[in-house]
Amino acid sequence: MKIRNPFKDYKGRWKDDATTTEKTVWTLFFVYFGYALGTVLWKYIFIN
Repeated sequence: MKIRNPFKDYKGRWKDDATTTEKTVWTLFFVYFGYALGTVLWKYIFIN
């Protein structure tokens, strides 16, 4: 799979030729990134 930005614009709309695999991989990437960021911020703000 070629790694590329599958989004059309800054609003996050998908390009017309984005495959289901690309959409799934990018969605999981952003979910895991958001979870990791939230965990770090939670520890920094509330546990520190």
